[in-house]
Parts: sequence; structure tokens; C-alpha cells
Amino acid sequence: MKEETVQLSDIDVPDLISDIKQHFTELGLQLIHEDKHEGYWSMKAYKGGTLSTITGSIRDVEILLTGSNNNYDLTFRTGAWGRDIAIPALLASVVSFGAGAIVAGAEVYRSHEFEKNFWKWLNEKIESLNATMSKSSQVSPSGRVCVNCKLPLQSEAKFCMHCGFQQ
Repeated sequence: MKEETVQLSDIDVPDLISDIKQHFTELGLQLIHEDKHEGYWSMKAYKGGTLSTITGSIRDVEILLTGSNNNYDLTFRTGAWGRDIAIPALLASVVSFGAGAIVAGAEVYRSHEFEKNFWKWLNEKIESLNATMSKSSQVSPSGRVCVNCKLPLQSEAKFCMHCGFQQ
């Protein structure tokens, strides 16, 4: 699983959430989970099925948005690409080791492009909402850490942005 976190400020959260859901639909992803509490939003989307498993085109995406007072952390997680690559690689390697390596390599490239294109879209969307985005540091200025996963928390976080555990 790959995860990347950025800090957002001056963001209209309801607009961003709505736009992300719309983008999931445009990408052919199905929203499979949504959770919202004060200062915490979680969305999970998926694209898969038998044919996707065989071709290695499964997509598993999660967006976490946590924060308050117009300062938020957005975490973008993508699925376990290795798992998604394994089945097509094994199937192709039955025919030939070289073909298996080509299929696995192609899927690694496709997953990288998916992530890169999603971040490009997200950057453009945040810019269009007149918000600012910066790389998140993994150091908690408040010194608080999650009681569940022990990763840094924002000073007023009620939920962990990494595991979603209520604090």
C-alpha cells in the first residue's frame, strides 16, 4: 500500500469532498465506504472484478481528510499493488517467464501513472478552490500521537488521520 499526506489550508471541505466523489466516478471507481465526523472524513473507492483481477487492473483508493480551523491533512492511499500484480504475473508466467515479467512491469507502470494522474488532478482541484497545499511533515507540533497506531496527530484531532481511530 502506498500512502502520501499533504497539508491543506483555506479549503472548502464540502466542495473538495464532492469533487473527489465525482472524480472517483469519472475514473470508474465505485465508492464503497464513506465516514464523516467532525474534523474527519474517510472515503474508500474500488474498481475490480474477475476480469480486473486477471488483467491486474484492480484499483483500491482511500482518501482521509482530518483537521479543524481550516487546516487539514489529506492522506491519499492506494491499494496493495503487489497483490494486484501477482495474479496476472503468475498467469502469464505459466506461459512464459518473460511474459510474466512484462505483465507485472506493465501493471507497476499503470499503477504509478494512476497515482501520478490522481495527484495532478488533486493539485489542479485545490488550486481551483483557491486553497493551498503543502507537503505534510510527519512531526506532530503538539507532540500528540495516536493511542492506536502511535503516529503523529494534529493538535486538535479527534480521529487519527492514519488509522481513523477515535482519540
